[in-house]
Amino acid sequence: MKEIVVSHNKHIRIFDDQLQLNQRQQLYSFIINSSFRIGWADTNIIEKSSNQLLHSVYSNDDIDKFRIFDYIQNTEMCKELEGYELEKAVVNLSNPSDYNFVHTHPCDKVLIYYANLDWHDGWHGETLFFDEPCKEVVYTSSYTPGRFILFDGSIPHTIRPQSTIAAKYRFTFAATLNKNACNN
Repeated sequence: MKEIVVSHNKHIRIFDDQLQLNQRQQLYSFIINSSFRIGWADTNIIEKSSNQLLHSVYSNDDIDKFRIFDYIQNTEMCKELEGYELEKAVVNLSNPSDYNFVHTHPCDKVLIYYANLDWHDGWHGETLFFDEPCKEVVYTSSYTPGRFILFDGSIPHTIRPQSTIAAKYRFTFAATLNKNACNN
């Protein structure tokens, strides 16, 4: 595990090599056979709402069949999820022409899984994390197949679209998990 601490003691934790190849292949197969639809947006700002992305929202039944939480059950990462409940699970499908906005998930913990089985240097597709004023990138997670990122959802973040030489589709599984209501 790699840990990055950003402002106000917020953490980003990177977990590589948590799954066996056959598990990664099963997750990938499930994802590419999902029902995708247009309409996902990184923001609720009306002026930016025309940017509609492809996504697949997973039901609780889908999550049971997907088995990702079964696969990570005995990992250090799973221990960090104790006491949290799944709020929403989505597979984001991006392509080189997509544009993503910096956004947050207040009050949530976010778990991202990079689902593509193959990814090469120069293909981009990184996840960028920003400081609170959203002026500086404080951490960049390379798109590494099989990687999990667990972080405080209040950390501003976005996707850097993949390059035009990359695989046509970049898949990420994103789960938002909630423990308590926001304490303001």
